[in-house]
Amino acid sequence: MKRKISMQNIKKISLNEAFEKFINYKIAMNKAKHTIIYYEKCFNFFSVFIREEKSVELANQINEDFIIDYVLYKRNKSPNISDNTINNHLRGIRAVLYYFMEKGYTKNFHITLITVKHIPKDGYTHEEQQKLAEKPDIKKCSFSEYRNWVLICHLLASGNRSRTIRFIKNKDVDLNDMIIALNETKNNEGYEMPISDEYLPILKEYMIIRGGGADDYLFCNQYGKQLTEGGLRIIMHKYNKKRGVDKTSVHIFRNTFAKNWLLSGGSVKTLQHALGHKNSKMVDEYARLYGRELREDFSKHTPLSGLKDIVSDNKKIPMKKMRT
Repeated sequence: MKRKISMQNIKKISLNEAFEKFINYKIAMNKAKHTIIYYEKCFNFFSVFIREEKSVELANQINEDFIIDYVLYKRNKSPNISDNTINNHLRGIRAVLYYFMEKGYTKNFHITLITVKHIPKDGYTHEEQQKLAEKPDIKKCSFSEYRNWVLICHLLASGNRSRTIRFIKNKDVDLNDMIIALNETKNNEGYEMPISDEYLPILKEYMIIRGGGADDYLFCNQYGKQLTEGGLRIIMHKYNKKRGVDKTSVHIFRNTFAKNWLLSGGSVKTLQHALGHKNSKMVDEYARLYGRELREDFSKHTPLSGLKDIVSDNKKIPMKKMRT
């Protein structure tokens, strides 16, 4: 007896209940707290859109058109919003909805991110780096100003993310083996960062002045407490402005670190580890963005460069006129 093809069995469950199950699953999978907050933030934005534009209560009412409408909604609400910001929201929503699909709460459909044209991000120029890295007079400056200078040196020596820096504790620093254990990372996988020869004496001196116990945070406020994300942003903004540098994003140091690494001949694979990336996608992008500035390396290291005495000819060979 022939059987009729049945439609996908979609479970009826409210959006809030489905999302609660998603969050509980991520917590059980030991996802980092900041990752959980990211999902909650993305879903809250999406929920506002649903309340204002759609009359839905159940997860099974969501379809592919919702994503297109959501993108248009974001652009209408915030005309200056960047495609990267929209994609950041979509990644969070995509993780949530793919979980819904896997559990049978929502029909299956594909969620595509917006195509973004990558434009090389300006890092700090050599002149700006010199301004930022000039050491203050520790006999006259406050602890905050001195700490800010050490923070700048750390950023130039590491390319660490803001969150990673804020969670480094005194006990994570091993000055003898010249290693810092980075335990708070974007992908929730800790790794060890070598301390460069130039950064070592700076860090040694700072840790003596900073003091504190093993479980205290390395880069603290003036009262010895952990810096907040907003606090670190304000610190860098004020510090850079005071030094005559208009660019103030903490993330620019990460771009500067990657650019300096590549232009000085560092390997892409090692850069991937230094920046804490799980795969080479982002560092490959850095190599592509700075490809024009890597032309000198091509002249030095391509196989043909070793044959220049053979392939070059001092005799000028006249070009024949091409037939038309």
